[in-house]
Amino acid sequence: MRLKPKDIARSLVDTVAVSPHVSVDNACLSAITLLKRSCPGITNREFLRLVEHEVKKQGATASGLLVVPTEHSLKSESIAPLLAEKTGKTVHLERSVEPELIGGAVLLIDHRRIDCSIQGALATLLRTCLLPLD
Repeated sequence: MRLKPKDIARSLVDTVAVSPHVSVDNACLSAITLLKRSCPGITNREFLRLVEHEVKKQGATASGLLVVPTEHSLKSESIAPLLAEKTGKTVHLERSVEPELIGGAVLLIDHRRIDCSIQGALATLLRTCLLPLD
């Protein structure tokens, strides 16, 4: 499988967005080295345009997963417009049913976890109760 410059640009943008401990300079250097090996005909300027396009594209959309306990629970169609209004992005949500979830919902979006489940609230309560008293 041959890597395309667009794939390398997307990987660079994803790496920098998800991994705060990764140096942007090192990530760029690695991407350009990989680019020179995989796609020798592309110039640095063309690659920078692809990276810029990926950054803009990633900033305009958000994708996520809505985890609910039953089939009759909250619908992703009702949550996506609210998230789009709050974030100013186009939001694409998939929905997953997990019967192990006691109630509520868990939203995974743009590398964030928003836990509004009863199970999550109970876990937080348990951690709070186990803290030593001062």
